[in-house]
This record gives sequence, structure tokens and C-alpha cells, in this order.
Amino acid sequence: MTLRSALPCLMLLLGSAQAAEPVKLYTEDYPPFSWVDKGSGKVVGLSAEIVADLMQRAGVPTTQPIVAPWARAMVLTMTTPNSCLYTTARVPEREDSYQWVGPIGHNEWVLFALREDHIRLDSLDEAANYQIGTFIGDASVTFLREHKLRVETVPNDRLNPPKLQKRRIKLWSVGRMSGMFLQRELGIDDFEPVLAFARADMYLACHKNMAKAEVARLNDILQTMYRDGTIRRIYTQYGYEKEMPR
Repeated sequence: MTLRSALPCLMLLLGSAQAAEPVKLYTEDYPPFSWVDKGSGKVVGLSAEIVADLMQRAGVPTTQPIVAPWARAMVLTMTTPNSCLYTTARVPEREDSYQWVGPIGHNEWVLFALREDHIRLDSLDEAANYQIGTFIGDASVTFLREHKLRVETVPNDRLNPPKLQKRRIKLWSVGRMSGMFLQRELGIDDFEPVLAFARADMYLACHKNMAKAEVARLNDILQTMYRDGTIRRIYTQYGYEKEMPR
């Protein structure tokens, strides 16, 4: 076989190798959507199961999800070709940074306070006198700062409930589902939600270079998962059927 006649075969093999390159998955510690199970060491949660099922149906190989602080995970996905990130709030300031598959969940941001502090809020403007805790890179940070509120961020949201208990912050900004999960996990029963202030759908966010046809195919498969009851089954399994995106 001459080099010229072998060239098409080599190109075909190279193309197949590239096609088989696994999608690199990034996520964060953000229960109930994703967290590392202490027993198995695996990433579990609503989004983790949905994305795993989605990619399996699509025949798309992936890496094991890489858990990173949220701000770093977003940068890694934007700068790493053939990568995706979950669970990402689809908000205007992020729209052009990724391609989107979803929704796979939704998030309602609330402010929690200590019940004994008797804080009552009717609007975000009334939170101006309080220090608000959240985590670096959360979509609520921009929203809160646009309202001229005092925001203090930490690398991981698990650090905020103890800060609220010790009154190092007066309000905790967090997604309602995640906030309730962390309170149960930490055995906290003295917080209460005092204001719901924003809502966004949550997506699998993929690198801009992913083929648009592939993104469309993933979205089509995800819709099939809604129709055949897979999404409902996963949400029910974790006790969140009422929170399932519609």
C-alpha cells in the first residue's frame, strides 16, 4: 500500500480517535444536584444521574465528573475544549459563554436567617442593613451586588450555615433545595427562609466548540427522558418529585 492510498485510512482512524475522545465533565459540591458520596467516593445527585443517563443514551463517553470549586469549574469549562459543566444556572451574563443542554433542574434563590432574629423582608432593598453570605461564582452574587447589597463569599457553601449560626453573617443566600439539604445534613433546625428573590433554570453547560448538532441531539435525548418518565423517576428517588422542572 502506498502512502497516498494509506492516507484516507489514516485520516479515518484519526477521526475515529477524535470522535471517541471522552467529554470532560466538571461539577461542584452542590447537593442535592451533585456531591461526593462518602461511602463510594462517587459523585451522586439529581444532576449527576441525569447527565450520566443522558450521555449513556447518546453514546458519548465521558470522564468521571471532576469536582471543583464553582468559580474554577466555570473557567475550566470555558477554556477546556470538549467539556461540560453541571449544574449551571442559565442567566444572561453566562449566555454567550457556553452551549446549553437542559433544563435539568431549577433554582429558587432565597435568603435564610436565624429564626430567633425575627428578620422580616418584603424586598431585597430591605436587606441593605445585613451582611449576606453566599459562595464564590454563584449566580446570585451579581444579582445581589447590582442591588448594592453587602455580600461576603466563601469557596464552598457548606461554610455558610456555621457562619450564620455564629452571626458572622445575618442572611444566607442559597438555592432553596440546596439550603434545605444542607440544613438537614448538618442537623440545623433554627433557620427560616425570609425572602425568595430570584429563580433560574439549571442546565448542562458545554464548551463553545461543541458541535451544534451534537448539542441539539443531547437536548432531543433529554426531552425523551422527560417523556419516558426517567427525569421524574430520578427526582422521586431523591425525594424531590415536586421540584422537578416542568
